[in-house]
Amino acid sequence: MSFEHKDKWIDSLLGKMTLEQKVGQLMVFGFAGPIITPDIIELIRTYHVGGFRICLKFRTQTLFHDLKPGTTPNENIMRSLHYPAGLNRDYADPKQCVSCSPSEYAQVLNRLRDYALENNLGIPLHFTIDQEGNGSDDLINGQRLFPNPMGFTAAGDPELAYKAAVSIARQARSIGANMIHSPVLDVNTNPRNPEIGPRAYSDDPEVVVRYALKSLQGFKENDMIATGKHFPGRGESITDAHWELPVVKVDKNTMYDIHLAPYKTLINAGLPAIMVAHSCYPALGNPDEPSSTSPKIVTELLREELGFKGVVTTDNMMMGGIIQKFEMREAIIRALIAGNDLILCRDESPLRIRIVEAVLEAVRSKRLPEADVDEKVKRILAMRWDMGLAQNGGKVGPQKADEAINDKFVINTAIEAAEKSVLVLRDKAGLLPLNPDKKVLLVEQIFSTHQMANNFSCHPGMLWEEMCALSPNVGSVEVHNIPTQQDRERIKRRIPEAELIVTTNYYYHKAAAAMTDLVRELHQYGKPVIVITNNPFELASPPDFPTVITIFSAGSRENLRAAVKVVYGQLKPTAKIPVRLN
Repeated sequence: MSFEHKDKWIDSLLGKMTLEQKVGQLMVFGFAGPIITPDIIELIRTYHVGGFRICLKFRTQTLFHDLKPGTTPNENIMRSLHYPAGLNRDYADPKQCVSCSPSEYAQVLNRLRDYALENNLGIPLHFTIDQEGNGSDDLINGQRLFPNPMGFTAAGDPELAYKAAVSIARQARSIGANMIHSPVLDVNTNPRNPEIGPRAYSDDPEVVVRYALKSLQGFKENDMIATGKHFPGRGESITDAHWELPVVKVDKNTMYDIHLAPYKTLINAGLPAIMVAHSCYPALGNPDEPSSTSPKIVTELLREELGFKGVVTTDNMMMGGIIQKFEMREAIIRALIAGNDLILCRDESPLRIRIVEAVLEAVRSKRLPEADVDEKVKRILAMRWDMGLAQNGGKVGPQKADEAINDKFVINTAIEAAEKSVLVLRDKAGLLPLNPDKKVLLVEQIFSTHQMANNFSCHPGMLWEEMCALSPNVGSVEVHNIPTQQDRERIKRRIPEAELIVTTNYYYHKAAAAMTDLVRELHQYGKPVIVITNNPFELASPPDFPTVITIFSAGSRENLRAAVKVVYGQLKPTAKIPVRLN
C-alpha cells in the first residue's frame, strides 16, 4: 500500500503493531560482513529488529575486544562461556571479513529488507554506518575514503567538508545505507583526549559549527540521516569511553558555551538525530551516572531545554564506559527510560535475544510505559519515512553501487581532500623534500583499516607501493600494529642498506599509538627519520620527533599518495595546524 502522507503511514503501522514489534523497532544490532546467517534472519522475522549497524570490518561475538584487559569478569564479558546454543556461528577469527563488491553488498542488504517487508507488516529496515575516516570506516568495499573531520579544518576549506559529505552519502546510499553517525560535534578542548582528537573538527565551537553545518548540508541533500555526536560533548575527556566511564570535569558555563554550542546551532538547522555519550557530567547533574542512562541529560536537557524533536540513539552499549557501571540489559532499560529512542548494540551473540526479552519484560511490568515506547516508535518511523523507506523499503539497484565509487565527483573530491589535508607538522631536520636517489627503508605498520579491507584500494603495503611509484630506492619492512620483537629484529637487519628511514606511527583511538616506542628506537640508529602519522597530537606526534608529516586518514590510498608526493617534493603542502596541540 502506498501512502502520500507521513502521519497516515505512521498511524497505519503503529495501530497494527504488537508489543513485540514495537520493541524490536527500538533495536539496532550489528551486522558485520556480507554473509546472512540464520540468526540475522531470526532477528528480523521473530524479534522484529528495526535496524542494523552494518560494516565489513569485523565480527564480534563477545566483549573481549571492547574491554580493557584485566577488567573484573561479569556476565557481559564472560557470556561466551555459557550462552545458549542456537543458530549463531562461532568464528575462528573475530576480525575475519569476506571481501565483496559494493553491488554484491547492495544485493545482500536488499535481501535483508525483503525478509522485513515480507514478514513484518511491511515495516522497513534501516541501515546505519560510521564513516568518520581514519579507522572509523564501515564502507571499505572499495569506496573512496576521506580524512577525518580535523583534516578539513587543516585544509581550511568548509566547502570541502560539504563535498566529502556528498561523496560519502552517495556511496553509502548506493548500497542501501540510510543513516550515518556523523557529524562529530565534540569540541576537542583537551589535547590529551585519547578518544576524540582529530575526530573533532576543532577546539573552537564556532569552527566546529561552520564545518559541521556544511557536512549536515551534504548529507541532507543526498537523503542521508545525519547523527550529531557525542552529546553533550566529549571533547574535554581524558578517558576513552570504549574502556571505562569518563568523567568530564568542566563547569556548567563551559559546557553550555563551548560543548553544547554546536548542538544548539545544528538542532536549529534541522539535525535529524543525535547520539548520546557514555560519560558523566557533574556540572549537568549526573556526577556518577552515564549520560546515556540519565533522564537529566536525555530528557530534561536535550528534549526539554534544547527542544530536540528528532531521534536519539545511544552509543554502542557494548562499550566499557557503560557496562562497567551496569549489566547490559539493565543499562539498556535505563537508557530507554532516560529518553533514548534507538539502542545501538553491535553484539552478534544470543545476548541480543536476551536484550529484547528484557525490554519486553520492562514494558509488561510497566517499568517502561508502553505509551513511551509508542512515542519512540513514532519518531523512528518518521525518520524512516524521511529516509524514503515507505515506498519500497529502501531497496536499491545494485548496479548503482559500483557506479558510485567511480563517480568523477567522488574521485576528484577524494583527491582534493587528500592533497589539501597533508600537514607538515614540523621538519626541524630539514629532510623535506627527499631526493628520489636516497636509499630509504620504509617501516610500515598494518593499520586496522588495511587489515580489514585488504583490497586494492586499502591494504597493508599501500604506502610502499606509492613510494615505489616515485623512487626505485625504497625497501620495506611491514610490522604489526603492535610491533613484536621479531619485527624489531627484522628492521635491525635492514638498517645498513638505508641512508634514511621513513616510518609510520598510526594512531587508532581503540588501540592507541602502538608504534611510538619503536619509532623512538628508530631514531637511535643514527640515521635521519621521517615520521608519517595520522594524528597531530602528542599521542602520535611527540615533540622529540624532528620531522613529522600528518595525514588524517591512514586507510585512504589518496591520502597516502598525497603524503608521498609531499615527501618527494611533487606536492607543496598547504595545510595548517588547526588546533592547540599542547
